Amino acid sequence: MQRGSVAHAVRSSALTQSNRGAAIAYEVTLNGANLIGAGAAASGVGVPAIGVAMCFSAYMLAAARQPNMAPKLLPYCIMGFALSEALALFTFMIALLELFVYG
Repeated sequence: MQRGSVAHAVRSSALTQSNRGAAIAYEVTLNGANLIGAGAAASGVGVPAIGVAMCFSAYMLAAARQPNMAPKLLPYCIMGFALSEALALFTFMIALLELFVYG
């Protein structure tokens, strides 16, 4: 049931007072669950920052230990950075979907 149909059902005069209250409670519960889900999805955006920090710190340690391997390790470092940031963008996109599409 979509949110608009619940609001339409609440406004219709065919519902009794008890049914009208139940429909409003259903809509409030659905909207609250949507916000909780979006917040949980948005909390995952900060986790890939740890992955990016670990990727670059490992690269700097490896380059400090063997400077001649630094050019060969840089593409792997950039790949790790890109994958970590892609994860952050996916979780942010899911949070936006839950807020604006399903809300």
